[in-house]
Amino acid sequence: MNIEKLLAPDFAFGKLLCVARAVVDALILLLRSPSKQSFKCILLAFRVIPGYTMVSIPRLINLYKLVKEVKNLNIEGDIVECGVWNGGSSVIMGAALHENKSKRQERNMWLFDSFQGVPHPGEKDGKREKKDFFKGWNKGDINKVKKIFNKLKMPLDKVNIIPGWFNETLRNTNIDRISLLHIDADWYDSIKEVLNTLYNKVTPGGFIVFDDYFRWEGCQRAVQDFFQEYNINNITIVKVDKHAAYFQKPE
Repeated sequence: MNIEKLLAPDFAFGKLLCVARAVVDALILLLRSPSKQSFKCILLAFRVIPGYTMVSIPRLINLYKLVKEVKNLNIEGDIVECGVWNGGSSVIMGAALHENKSKRQERNMWLFDSFQGVPHPGEKDGKREKKDFFKGWNKGDINKVKKIFNKLKMPLDKVNIIPGWFNETLRNTNIDRISLLHIDADWYDSIKEVLNTLYNKVTPGGFIVFDDYFRWEGCQRAVQDFFQEYNINNITIVKVDKHAAYFQKPE
């Protein structure tokens, strides 16, 4: 039996588990931080879970806060997401970007996804990933991405949805600077491609978020290999939950 296929939110049982996990996460958050802001973030998260995102509530709130942080710090650059699925985490970042209309900043959003599902794991990914892989895993839908932006009344005029494999799209897209780069790309080769192509575009002080840093073997290996190859030191990896992590690009 393919456990990952059973648990994937592409299917009914996986969606049920995703909702159950979100309820538990919401209760924990309200117990730890019973505030109006927490309640607002939870309501926003439940508008995209499970049909539009597989990202947990703690990770969604982290993305929301980091977008607000780059705004508050006036870190220049666009918001980029590599691995979109149905746009749930994208629209959460969009909500943070458009919060407080009097201080709205003009930034583009760039959303990259194959919209064909994740590619087959490569040589440097783990045995579990290769064993559980199935064609069409996490296959997103561009129409659902547009639908959730419209549903939450988020403008699409500065949202660029780029379908295709990363090695075919990232290098051919005119992105100048990036303030926040969210990488939800699962496997070694995909994550390495994103870092090789986009890291230098991230503004110093900007944030790079990995949705699968502690989940998939290839993700953490790709990040560590990238740091070593380019002699990048003094990086502080911040844990978000049992899967995700992020760091701030050094000045």
